[in-house]
Amino acid sequence: MRGVGLRLRLGLETALGTIGRLDPRSRSSHEPAIAEPGSRYASCRSVIAHCLLGTALAWHTAAVAPQARARGETTVGMRRRTIGVWLAAALGGAACGGGEGPRTYDAGPTDATADTTVAADAGGDADGGTRPDGARPCATDAECDDGVGCTLDTCVAGGWCRHEVDHRRCDDGVFCNGDELCDPVRDCRAGSPRTCNDGNVCTLDRCDEAARICRHAPRDFDEDGDPDWHCPGGGDCDDRNPTRHSTAAEVCADGVDNDCDGELDESECGRPPHDGCDDPLDVSGGGYFEVRTEGTVADAPTSCGGAGRRDVVLSLELREPRRLTVRVDGEGLTAVALQTSCGDRRTERGCASGFPAELSTRRLEPGRYFLVVSDTSPGTLGVEVALGDPLPEPRNETCEGAIDVSAGGRFIGSTIDVRDDLTTRCGVGTVPDLVYVLETTEVRDVRIRAIAGSGDAMSFSVQRACGDEASSLRCARGAPAGARLHELPAGRYFIVLEGPSHRAVDFQLEVELLPPSAAPAGDTCATALPVPVGGSVVGTLADKQDDVAISCGFFYVDAVHRFELTERSDVTVSVDGGGMFMYQSVERSCGRGESLRCTVGSPARARLRGLDPGTYHVVVESFAGTGYRLDVVASPPSMPVEVAGNDACATAHPVPRTGGLFSGSTIGMSNDLETATCGGNARSPDAVFRVDLDAPARIVASTSGSSFDTVLHLHAGACVSRRELACDDDGIDGVASFLDRSVGPGTYFLVVDGFAEGNAGRYELEVQVLAP
Repeated sequence: MRGVGLRLRLGLETALGTIGRLDPRSRSSHEPAIAEPGSRYASCRSVIAHCLLGTALAWHTAAVAPQARARGETTVGMRRRTIGVWLAAALGGAACGGGEGPRTYDAGPTDATADTTVAADAGGDADGGTRPDGARPCATDAECDDGVGCTLDTCVAGGWCRHEVDHRRCDDGVFCNGDELCDPVRDCRAGSPRTCNDGNVCTLDRCDEAARICRHAPRDFDEDGDPDWHCPGGGDCDDRNPTRHSTAAEVCADGVDNDCDGELDESECGRPPHDGCDDPLDVSGGGYFEVRTEGTVADAPTSCGGAGRRDVVLSLELREPRRLTVRVDGEGLTAVALQTSCGDRRTERGCASGFPAELSTRRLEPGRYFLVVSDTSPGTLGVEVALGDPLPEPRNETCEGAIDVSAGGRFIGSTIDVRDDLTTRCGVGTVPDLVYVLETTEVRDVRIRAIAGSGDAMSFSVQRACGDEASSLRCARGAPAGARLHELPAGRYFIVLEGPSHRAVDFQLEVELLPPSAAPAGDTCATALPVPVGGSVVGTLADKQDDVAISCGFFYVDAVHRFELTERSDVTVSVDGGGMFMYQSVERSCGRGESLRCTVGSPARARLRGLDPGTYHVVVESFAGTGYRLDVVASPPSMPVEVAGNDACATAHPVPRTGGLFSGSTIGMSNDLETATCGGNARSPDAVFRVDLDAPARIVASTSGSSFDTVLHLHAGACVSRRELACDDDGIDGVASFLDRSVGPGTYFLVVDGFAEGNAGRYELEVQVLAP
């Protein structure tokens, strides 16, 4: 009996422990909130009573059964007592939520009150029976709506609400995203996606939505039909390269184990396909082809392919004259040569190199030709061969053969097989050129556009004397290239049109004669538009031409502004094109190429210190006719403070509330702080400055005037590597940095750093602390 009593006491203590876990007042912060109002544990006091009763009766049966037999109690009596105990225990277990059956009942979120909402459970039968504690009374099904879409809400015969979970209402019909389940409180919950992971590294596992099954394929990443050799039945020693596997042929002299037998270039190896002139790939029908250069040798020299490049040979046989265009694209710098005798550079009809390389001919006579293709990086070359009707030879390659465009209109042409005879100031390198002549008998505006069918940039120069760039009135470059010459006097002019240098293109030239009109204000230095110091103006490049050459621009349309300084000042100039890349040059003498500062950016900013009183010009450029805003701000000249010893956050140099200009050097300093968002992680030596703010402010900082490629980053509260609040690289004056950030009260650290690794030198840091 002592053993039975001990078991009874332990059972009661276990049940009492359950009480402690279910009572929300005794629940720790790490335990789930299972007794909240509106859940199926809301009437936990009643549930606990059932649990205690079930536990006690179970142990009572075990304790008294031997004595009952000794007293001669009948088996039926014992069974009745046992059934009573079993029902009590089952009732307590159900109430305590110890098991989950196919049905779950819940009062729902709309009934989440402690007084009226209790989960319905096995306490009532399907026909109503006794209303469970906390169940909502009802007369109709409509009164039982719990606001949970996936429960079946009914009013049972006993006059109380039952809420039955229906997982089918949550099924979205998609197999691979897992099984959606009904939560009786939170409604439908997404299932866990099927990973189909079978735990076998030698299978590639995926979920097949169409078949609604998991598939497990042999591990063959490069899809060459040979599984990875680390897996049973596999022989692929490089499952990332489809040319290497156990059934591949060994290639000579490539230093690669092509057939995965553990030997390199063994005696039975052979040459790769189309490696030489005796095994060319026939491309006579045109189309797209792929060839590989691994294992090939440089045995067919060309004039543009470079020495030592591995090459592949293709052959082309024509039965009638054809136009030919060949495009070769690879991993690196590709080249293609057209030869009549394979490997003999003296027989080349053309050779082109580029990313990709493209070669065109107007007319190839019937016969056999060879195409030698190569790449600086071994791999696969995509070769596109296009054949078409031959084009006539151009007659306007020289000034004497210029085509007359005096009546205006659209003129179609091609730079295929065109030589470079003339030079223009806005052309690029050795490029093919064609000549057109325009003659007017009265003052006119003339609009000219050159458009390449490939989208490449073209250029043209309007000259008074053909071939004399000194007589040029306008040189325009772009994609398309365009210009309008205002009030062009009567006379004879030549248009020298140039195509891109890397390939031949088809193009169209448009010439339009218009009534004369004055050039818009700001189009030239003579009509510069004023901008107030301390203010801003809004302008546009849409109606402007390229009249002023600047050192950081590139023959783009430009507008000219001017501002006046009455006293020596530091000046900040900013041009914002609304996200467009902008160019600006600040000049004392407009149009002479003497820029005080030329900067590029989006926006483009320049900081000039200690400018003397006088007139200054700002030339604004962009590759598109965009609108822009120009700001010019002046401040009293700053005197730099020399700083040293600020190698770390603990020794950061303080910045006064009024800001200041600081000079120093990062040479010899350590790399304490790196960046995560700009500047190639800024792994160079750095210097630290500290800004303490007792109110919101705007911190504006610049390293303009520094001697190296700087990176500027801002940290809040503490210096933590790669945890910057803001970061900038090349935001002003080319390789200088610029930050403009509104912040709240607190401590901030400005770090002057260098781009990537090894960038250090003399720096200038200007900090302005302004109103937010």
